[in-house]
Amino acid sequence: MLPGKDSSTWNDRNNDSASTTVKFSGCSVDNGRFTYAGLQLKKARPALPGTVVNRDNNYCDTSSFGDKAAGTYYFHYSNLNGQDSVSAYLTVNSVAVGY
Repeated sequence: MLPGKDSSTWNDRNNDSASTTVKFSGCSVDNGRFTYAGLQLKKARPALPGTVVNRDNNYCDTSSFGDKAAGTYYFHYSNLNGQDSVSAYLTVNSVAVGY
């Protein structure tokens, strides 16, 4: 995938004190070197663009965004190694979201 992609959404009811996490494993790039994927955690808003609530650089590990308020969320893959316009495709073998 190229930077600019969004994940599917999930609904966090905030029934517990669990941190919202995004775990990547098996990361590779087709032409170049993978260092990190820039992620933005966004809160969805009806008929409006999502609001960025946190940012993290995921080094093919777990990004922890803390316990979030109830709402619908998704993550946005914003950059590869700090570059938002690249021609390298990022492949991630496994993505797990916890909330």
